[in-house]
Amino acid sequence: MAAGLKQHLDKAGMMGISNELGTRVLQDVLKAPQQGVVCAQALVWRKFLRRYAFDPPPFFSEVSTVSTASLSASIDLSSISKGALVEILVDIAQTVSGSTEKPGASTPLIDLGLDSLGAVEFRNCVAEKTGIKLPQNLMFENPSVEDIAEYILNRAHIADDAAGAGGTLVNSSHTTIDQWLMSVLVPAERYTLYVDSLTSSYENLSGMASVEDIVSALETLGVTAPEDFDRLNVAWEELRDAYANPTGAMSDTQRKPRVATRVPHPTEDVEMLKNKLTFDVTSIEPIVFPEKYRIALLTGATGFVGRIQLSVLLEASADLEVICIVRAKDSGHALDRIRQACKEAKCWKEAYCNRIIPLAGDFTLPDLGLGEEKFEQLSKKVDIVYHTGGDVNLLSNYARLRSSNVLCLLGIIDFCTRNRLKPLHFASTLGQFPAFFCEFTGAYQDYVITEDSRPTPEEMEAFYPPLRMGYPWSKWAAELVLCSAKEKGLPVFIYRLPNTYVAYASGYTNPTDYATALMVSTVQEGIFPVGCAAAPLTPVDTICQMLVGVSFLKEPKHFLYHLFDPRTITGDHLELWSQELGIAYKGVHIDEFLAAVKARGPESPVFKFVPLIQFMRKYWFDSEVRTKDFPIETKNIFEALPSARWPDQRDVFKNSLLYSVQSGFFPKNSKAIRVDPEACLEDAKRISGLDSLGKDHDYFMKPLHILKDSLLQESNPSFCGKLAMFRTVRQQLMNLMYMENMRLNHPEIEQLEVKKPLIIVGLNRTGTTFLQNIMATDISNRSARYCEMIAPYGNNGHYYQKGLSNDPESWNRDPRISFAQEVLDSQLALSEEWISIHAQSAELPEEDFVILEHCGRCYSICTEFNVPSYRKWLYANDYQEMKNAYKFHKRFLQHLQYQRVADRWLLKMPFHLFTLDALFDTYPDARIIFMHRDPKDTVASWASLVRCAQQSLLDSVNPAELGKLELEAMSRMINRALDFRATRPDLKNQILDVQYKDLIDDPLGTVTKIYSHFDIPLTEQARERMTEFCHQDRNTRRKLSKHNYTLEDVSLTKPMVEEAFKQYYNSGLCKYLKE
Repeated sequence: MAAGLKQHLDKAGMMGISNELGTRVLQDVLKAPQQGVVCAQALVWRKFLRRYAFDPPPFFSEVSTVSTASLSASIDLSSISKGALVEILVDIAQTVSGSTEKPGASTPLIDLGLDSLGAVEFRNCVAEKTGIKLPQNLMFENPSVEDIAEYILNRAHIADDAAGAGGTLVNSSHTTIDQWLMSVLVPAERYTLYVDSLTSSYENLSGMASVEDIVSALETLGVTAPEDFDRLNVAWEELRDAYANPTGAMSDTQRKPRVATRVPHPTEDVEMLKNKLTFDVTSIEPIVFPEKYRIALLTGATGFVGRIQLSVLLEASADLEVICIVRAKDSGHALDRIRQACKEAKCWKEAYCNRIIPLAGDFTLPDLGLGEEKFEQLSKKVDIVYHTGGDVNLLSNYARLRSSNVLCLLGIIDFCTRNRLKPLHFASTLGQFPAFFCEFTGAYQDYVITEDSRPTPEEMEAFYPPLRMGYPWSKWAAELVLCSAKEKGLPVFIYRLPNTYVAYASGYTNPTDYATALMVSTVQEGIFPVGCAAAPLTPVDTICQMLVGVSFLKEPKHFLYHLFDPRTITGDHLELWSQELGIAYKGVHIDEFLAAVKARGPESPVFKFVPLIQFMRKYWFDSEVRTKDFPIETKNIFEALPSARWPDQRDVFKNSLLYSVQSGFFPKNSKAIRVDPEACLEDAKRISGLDSLGKDHDYFMKPLHILKDSLLQESNPSFCGKLAMFRTVRQQLMNLMYMENMRLNHPEIEQLEVKKPLIIVGLNRTGTTFLQNIMATDISNRSARYCEMIAPYGNNGHYYQKGLSNDPESWNRDPRISFAQEVLDSQLALSEEWISIHAQSAELPEEDFVILEHCGRCYSICTEFNVPSYRKWLYANDYQEMKNAYKFHKRFLQHLQYQRVADRWLLKMPFHLFTLDALFDTYPDARIIFMHRDPKDTVASWASLVRCAQQSLLDSVNPAELGKLELEAMSRMINRALDFRATRPDLKNQILDVQYKDLIDDPLGTVTKIYSHFDIPLTEQARERMTEFCHQDRNTRRKLSKHNYTLEDVSLTKPMVEEAFKQYYNSGLCKYLKE
């Protein structure tokens, strides 16, 4: 017997049984109505009977289960001595480990030969024996038997005290909730996700069995993973049935004769199902060709793949309606589940509701759980079927999966062959190949998976015992049944998928997947385990596009496709890509990583997967690093869809990581991110290859240290906030070093003149962005674009240009745009709420704060983070530090002007109002466009924007505090500007006041007045471009959700605003005021 198979059989309670056939014979004997005789050595009945939790064989109603290898009845911890308990635990350890010798009391668990799976089994046995559940973190501390005994006695003493005070203890001789949950979800993978919420909500299984609305109960418990939701729903229904009809409560006349059944082997299911395929395609209507598809049926629409597939289907054909069968209370609830799943994946459009037909059903039930009449009706309407639903738990046994993954095919095939023939597209898995699961290492290093191959039962038996790992078997069996249906004339198409957990376009990442847990843990620890290869990043949205693409072909060339990106990703790739995104972690040996996980305990997301890691480590982590592509044939899909391509793997990784950041997957105490300015500088030097900020080193570094101290001591930055801070500062320091290097080689740069710049100012949210974008369409106005301010010499310092033109065609070719857009996407630009407030794009003009933040002296930083000490430093000595930024501001413009000519700069930033004196000192001939709007509108809108920004960067935001701070800052800003104007009447002609209402009502007329006032010629070409921009902007804004905001959102009132802006209201500069 293979060692691996023997280990699994031992843990299932079958020690000494020579092979799987022996256990199947035993099951037949036990459940047969006739008498039979069988001999079995050292059978651990307690373990063996777990498979019959709710359907015990009639054999055991007559015979008690006593075995030399079984454990005795539960013990009384109130009277047992420590020595006696140690002896019992020693017996348990010996039984679980299968050792021929008893271990000593001081022997650590690991020395007993227990791997992580064995540790879980030991923990379960102790719980059943003593009624005390050992915490998982205790098991990872590798205690001795004596240590465990002491822990149990201490816990029992606490429990006795609680019982004496009126508490009760659950009788350990009965099945507990956690034991039931382990039998449903498999402890090595999913058990710990729900055990706390279940045990805190229900006292015992009887309490769970009394629940009427299981769907609502699961939602209340926070079960959101579709696979877990469906599995728990089914198991909970079985539990209710078991309690509603207990065998012992029936009289002899009531008791129905038991049918002698056993769980068939997958090969037997295949033969049975093949024999039940009795359809005749010649007697039904033929298929409809793809161009006439109008209604599709999709299963698994709330699953990880299904939700993306639904979106792709609806986007592929505007005429297609999709029927989605979902486990739900009713159709409304079904649609809610679909909407929630798609929103999580960022693939939802509310317009989809018009073409989704949600049905509450269950494809594992007769007539798909729809009822005979509905089933019949739909079979006449549906044109094509996508069967994507199923249970995808790799570690569930076959008995639990056969209904959802195999037996249900009869209903699906029946539907496809009822009344009219319908093509069936089936999602299978490459995981049925042991070589794939083992990443082609060890004995599988020379294995090749072709598209006409299938693993043999012998291959699978050796690695996937059906009683332990049934998922590969279920898909293997399903494929054979579908191939038989194909031979009988059903158009069947099979798509073998890998262990996908990410989407490319949105970065959607499955939060419950092992790979996600591993990613989060590696960032948390700052290290990742080096393996033979990283999990291949085959994006689910590309998979679905390929699948749907094939399904819409009139005559597909093949019927089986491997939808898998075979390119290998190594630890070097992960380190490099992560460093680019601002995350610093390194590859280490698996033991070092597991030690870090052990030290952190259950807080680590991958903690619950450690048994799986240990079980597979010889394949995943102890083998030689793989550098070649995976030997999996994928030619069929590219023959069918020649233009299909897998996206860049770096982009898939980046998008997944950023989605995970934005979704809050990473804890803020993660070691892979740093806020220290010196660490930012060192990383900037490493990437740039430069080592100097020049003579202004201290000028640049001082504000960063003040900001860091204020951020860490006075604020509460989230992981996203810390990462954003690190990435931003690192890139800014790189830019400064690139600029210094260019200055040394091209001193003429800082001799360039900046003449008569047009600078738009005004309170925030007064139309300054709109005005700048309109005027920037005139190529004689040189605006500062986001892409050139965020990376003036490119993200790598290789952008060397001189004297480029300012026309749109030249800008469209700018290579800095892609990097800049990536920066925007990684922060706030993907948020629909943010776009509705302040639309941004890498090629568009942006405010000057992007320049000023390079020298750490801009109020904008205070709006991103709540940093009181830093704000105080900016305000000190009549805003001297903010004033000190303007020489640098000019120097930055000179570098940009060297690259691309500027006859006249067009700049914009409300925060210039703090320091108009310094602005005019630097640019004496500046021409100011001063925008005006009622502060009662601007304050509410601005506070809403600041709140949106801070909520993505801080763990918590106090709206009332935020409103108070921004009201004070904005009133301070406008008052300083008014005071400056009062002292400089000589600048009257250089400052033009413009009303927000006038700009919105007549954009082109307002711009014409501005040009006229400053004696700037407005060409016909510029006028046409401005008109076109206004038209496009109007259409764009119609599509955006409305930005809703009120003063009350930030605990402000109109009287508070009026009081704060009394000087501004009295100035008469704002012409349109609300009552």
